[in-house]
Amino acid sequence: MTPAATLGTVLLAYLPAAVSPGPNFVLIAHTAAAGTRRAAVAVALGVIAAGGVLAAVAVFGLGGVLARAPWLAAVLRVVCGGYLAWLGVRLWLRAREPEAAAPPQAANDSFAAPEVPNESFATSEKAARLETPNPFRQGVVSNLTNPKAAAFFGSVLTAALPPTEPTAVKAAAVALILLTSTAWHLSVALLFSAPATQRWYARAKPTLNRVVGTILVVLGVILAVTP
Repeated sequence: MTPAATLGTVLLAYLPAAVSPGPNFVLIAHTAAAGTRRAAVAVALGVIAAGGVLAAVAVFGLGGVLARAPWLAAVLRVVCGGYLAWLGVRLWLRAREPEAAAPPQAANDSFAAPEVPNESFATSEKAARLETPNPFRQGVVSNLTNPKAAAFFGSVLTAALPPTEPTAVKAAAVALILLTSTAWHLSVALLFSAPATQRWYARAKPTLNRVVGTILVVLGVILAVTP
């Protein structure tokens, strides 16, 4: 394939995986709703940074192994295609299930310092900073421990991006993933800060899940049967 076609394949493989509901989406959306916009943006940046690391490791590390073992590349292609199809079917089956949500008070406690008397404000503020989870770190940990991210970067990406591609194309693929991830995750952080968006998503969730699920099934089948 031409470099443009290869990058297009990478984008088509990554976009549905990025926008499909998962731990990263839930964390960013919940932070935007229960915390602050600044915290949600920090979580999104953590998810983006971790995704860039995973993409680079997959493209420049695992790709070399696959180049020396073509049979492994074929196995990964079938496995990751099946995974995408399974994820798509799962989205269809769970389209109308409500999202799990943490209690509002508990969520607010994760981002807000407790009220304290004025005379001990400085000491309590310092303690609150130490106890409050770091939003950026939360995003990094969420993506690094996300099974969906591990499956995509460990198999889907390496299958969509042959190890024989030039280094420049691989670097462009990583950059494309970073740009797409930045656009999507920051959009989630900003949009879910608005109550109107929360109400719209609650109504549109079944349709959105079915559309994304269909894309994943079709993409998975194509990836599994195309050499």
